Amino acid sequence: SRGSRKQSNLKGLFSKELRNLMYGFGDDRNPANDTVNVMEEILIEYIIDVCQTALAPTRKTRLSIEDLRRALSRPADAKKLARMEELLFMQEDIKRARA
Repeated sequence: SRGSRKQSNLKGLFSKELRNLMYGFGDDRNPANDTVNVMEEILIEYIIDVCQTALAPTRKTRLSIEDLRRALSRPADAKKLARMEELLFMQEDIKRARA
């Protein structure tokens, strides 16, 4: 019940981006609202799960990059971890280029 309450607070937060992602991956230009809502529920559940997994072994209240690395180090999340590392590298590369 607590997780569903958090989800209801976040409802609609990702709908615009999800519509664009779904279209980019071959869905209709205007996907059905029910489909977008289900995808959003799945996404929010996943984000909550990763954050809870990252914070589980600690008593901290804020997530760090290392916490997320540890949470995504499961074999099933190897691609997500690789993408996170790539984005972090690109962020540092952009910072260096601006300096």
